[in-house]
Amino acid sequence: MIKLIYIFITICLVPVNYLSAQNDVELLGQLNPYPNLDYADIWGYAANGREYALMGVTGGTSIIDVTDPANPVEVDFIAGPTAPPYEWRDIKTHLNYAYVVTEGTGSGQGLQIIDLANLPTSASLVNTIDTWFSHAHDIFIDNGYAYVVGTNGGGGMHILDLSDPVNPTETAYYTTSGYIHDLYVWNDTAVVCAGNTYDLVDVSNKNNPQFISASTPISGIYAHSGWMTEDKRYFIAAEEFNVRDLIVYDLLDRSTWDVVLPSWQMSGNSPIHNIFVLGNYAHISYYKDGYVVLDISDPTAPTIAGQYDTFPGSGGTYDGAWGCYPYLPSGHIIISDMSTGLYILSFDSGVPVELTSFTASIDGRNIILNWTTATEINNLGFEIQRRSDDDYRTIGFVDGHGTTTEIQNYSFADINPETGLYNYRLKQIDFDGTIEFSQEIEVEFFNPSKFELKQNYPNPFNPSTNISFLIPEPGLVTLKVYSILGEEVAELINEFKKAGIYEINFSADNLTTGIYIAKLSTGNNIQTIKMSLLK
Repeated sequence: MIKLIYIFITICLVPVNYLSAQNDVELLGQLNPYPNLDYADIWGYAANGREYALMGVTGGTSIIDVTDPANPVEVDFIAGPTAPPYEWRDIKTHLNYAYVVTEGTGSGQGLQIIDLANLPTSASLVNTIDTWFSHAHDIFIDNGYAYVVGTNGGGGMHILDLSDPVNPTETAYYTTSGYIHDLYVWNDTAVVCAGNTYDLVDVSNKNNPQFISASTPISGIYAHSGWMTEDKRYFIAAEEFNVRDLIVYDLLDRSTWDVVLPSWQMSGNSPIHNIFVLGNYAHISYYKDGYVVLDISDPTAPTIAGQYDTFPGSGGTYDGAWGCYPYLPSGHIIISDMSTGLYILSFDSGVPVELTSFTASIDGRNIILNWTTATEINNLGFEIQRRSDDDYRTIGFVDGHGTTTEIQNYSFADINPETGLYNYRLKQIDFDGTIEFSQEIEVEFFNPSKFELKQNYPNPFNPSTNISFLIPEPGLVTLKVYSILGEEVAELINEFKKAGIYEINFSADNLTTGIYIAKLSTGNNIQTIKMSLLK
């Protein structure tokens, strides 16, 4: 069966609920699928209008559908190392893959790569790589590269090229900063948390990262984790010894680390584990204090904007909320508590611009974004942001209408993007600098500007697989399949086709295990791919 594909759009409408002036956190749902095990890091994933929590568990990774937050459901469990400390697990995503590292030292160690394309039905472990390290503490992914730290053999930073998502290649191993516990990467710069100091590293040359500068060592702390503010000026550092908790550095001058906030702590006696920034808010997994959200519109003077305590006890030091993820398209926040599992929360920031719709459409080779507001108060305008992995980049700005109670319609064109999957959001900015973000919309866009035969999926396959191709001009198209000896075994297409993107299902019920060649021809253009049939 042949189908012509132009675009697939998942549309998320932003809830109309900005009437409350009181910032608040609400519990939407909870799941403790393994009461006798321990939980570790958490990350989020969204595709085809559904949302998932990827949560580290003793001996593996739990994949939970949280689309209906009141009824979260585990859809798969991917086993991992079983030797201690098997509960320490860190997870990040790129395209439709999850990348998992652990400090567990049993079988299956290294970097696990999980294919999420078949969710919500199932997920599958497609590769485990121990070529460069057998265990690691943390991983960060930015712009098609993975940065793995806290590894055996020195604990430096491995940079992996994810151009082939299932088979990464290492471009460099950075050791100047010694053991690195965690890191944050954007564009060409990494902040690495190196125990005694926070270091800046130039990673513009993926084959030769270079040390830039280091913070002054501060007595009694452990440089544990941190996140940059969205303007990439301030680094909010989280130390884990409950001495200062948060330290804020101004990195306007990358050669110096200017401390603009030497300490910020909760009133209790709990250290911070991890921190993530979204807009004017820092979302924190604060161990025994649970989930804490800070207003950082002034990074030098954070204030508590909301809290939800996931930890019922009071004993111990390192217990309670381990991980936090505030980047789901719905705006829901997911938390992993070391003892009690998954929490799904909502945080109302109270910004008074009422966004009633945010959609996408296609006009030729452009993606058109349209949105509508019902009311606006002090609205300077909207930055249009497009996501790459887990970082957003601003691609345009549209002026707002200040203060109005009339319906306002807006539009923005992303001109001639490449073929790919895009996520967009709006960054609404008030005249006083206050900001708020819309939910995401996801657009799968095909730009048939070149002749291309794509790799079949799945591959290897049994007994059928999908073959897609792009043709920029109308013409006679043939698509045939040959054995490795050059014998024609199937003719899938032999007809005139308009310019566009096509997909065909190839069934190999009557063929034997082996390598087969798919050959696409139109005019003077010919391309082939190899396909593996495993029965």
